[in-house]
Amino acid sequence: MSENSIESICEQAKVIVTCGTGGVGKTSVAAALGVYAAQHGRKVVVITIDPARRLADAIGITGELSNEPQRVSVSAPGELWVTMLDVNETFDQLVRDTSPSPQRAQEVMNNSFYRSLSRSLSGTRDYMAAERLYELHNDPRFDLVIVDTPPSRNALDFLESPERLARFLKHPIVRLLMAPSRGGMRFASAAMTPVLRAISSVVGSDALTGVANFLRAIDGMETEFSRRALAVAGVLRGDASRFVVVTAPSPDALHEADHFVSELSRLGINLRLVVTNRMPPRFGHTSEHEEREASLRSSGDISIMHSLMADLCADAELAEAGVSAFLDRTQQKFPQVGQATATELPADIHDMGSIVALAQQLAVSEPRQ
Repeated sequence: MSENSIESICEQAKVIVTCGTGGVGKTSVAAALGVYAAQHGRKVVVITIDPARRLADAIGITGELSNEPQRVSVSAPGELWVTMLDVNETFDQLVRDTSPSPQRAQEVMNNSFYRSLSRSLSGTRDYMAAERLYELHNDPRFDLVIVDTPPSRNALDFLESPERLARFLKHPIVRLLMAPSRGGMRFASAAMTPVLRAISSVVGSDALTGVANFLRAIDGMETEFSRRALAVAGVLRGDASRFVVVTAPSPDALHEADHFVSELSRLGINLRLVVTNRMPPRFGHTSEHEEREASLRSSGDISIMHSLMADLCADAELAEAGVSAFLDRTQQKFPQVGQATATELPADIHDMGSIVALAQQLAVSEPRQ
């Protein structure tokens, strides 16, 4: 069994991160990997950090997913749970967990800058995705966390967010703003005052005061913020994590998959598996050329049948050629990357039965020679 096979990844990993552009079935693949792992006895939680409802729709949940994991009924010796990142709730819980007292936690959460920050959907979502992964990775209910990233070119930003947060909290200006003093910022050192004045001229003095008040409110908590951030960064770059790129045979999807592969290489993260989803099905082992020749030698309905088969073969051959070229490029960066394939299903995935069928396809797919 290859260490980068579906079986090995789902049986040994502690964290699986799936990434890919929109429209390739990435969320369905993440759920299918969860099903496969549960079938092998793992206690799995699949978390989507995409604000859309794709995960709930894929497994047929009619209600809303929340930050609290919800168990899904699946015929398996293990367990499958699903959850959706709630930025506000995750940030609030982080404050509660790291605050020295409930009063201090409430002071932070009442701060106007904190309220604005916790409702931001840009960088804050990346930080809180990493924090939520930290919580789930340390939750004794689960032995595998599968992360379904957003269908965006920036989906991997959350991988770098822990280090960015740690660097931010150590910045001299941040340390200055956090310095507790009865007189506030007017006691700032003479060297830093021009810097603060320049920042104030851009963001406004009220905004800067709000930031300073927030930073002073979390004084003493930032060490735990940094520790947790660096801990999850270590998990993501450690041997217990596996990264999976999901793509489809369209030129746009393959181009975006090239981007994700390059990003993982730039970040120094080992790509373990490529899933090529929604491949055109093969009907037999003939080629387009053979079917065209058969059509010319036949007549009537038999000729029409061979002509239709030729069109289907042409679609499959075009898709296979594009995927093969992509895999060649990927193996230049990750020579040992594993491969799995699933064909286009006759209907959209919208329930657990469809997810189980997809898991079965991935499990039995054979890598190219």
